[in-house]
Amino acid sequence: MTGGASREAGMNQQPPAAWLTDVLAEHEAPLVRYATRLSGNADRARDLVQEAFARLCAEEDPSRLNGHVRAWLYRTVRHRVIDEHRKEHRMQSLEQAEEVCCTSREPSPEGALELREVAGQVASYLAGLPAREQEIVRLKFQEDLSYREIGEVLGLSVSNVGFLLHTAIKKLRARMLATE
Repeated sequence: MTGGASREAGMNQQPPAAWLTDVLAEHEAPLVRYATRLSGNADRARDLVQEAFARLCAEEDPSRLNGHVRAWLYRTVRHRVIDEHRKEHRMQSLEQAEEVCCTSREPSPEGALELREVAGQVASYLAGLPAREQEIVRLKFQEDLSYREIGEVLGLSVSNVGFLLHTAIKKLRARMLATE
């Protein structure tokens, strides 16, 4: 059982405030990162994540989310970002959102430059995929969500997530091999 799953399962054993504190501590930073990539605005992303946690606090029966809090939070944030995009009648590309959140932790300037070049190549390959495949790849490899959780976030079956992820990776691999 993963750390997140054990905290979610611990909801019945802890007082609600302690459980919410644990959920917030574990999921806030990844949710802000995810919302920033989707919305292209870090400040707005923090607001959207805050709204998602407010909705979690307002849940009449949080025990119905037992074991699914992570996916529920990602789905709620995703829907809020989509609502915002519809409201504003404009969409930012995922490439622009990447510029906001990609920073290197590499200590040496040479290593940082190399890492940025590779990340730029991967981002350009990823940008060539359809939006849904891009999002599935990011949810799997950047946010470390399971197929089931990705399916819950995007409203897809687990097998559909697997198929789309396999297809996306195959396309990325072909593009990478073609440039070598």
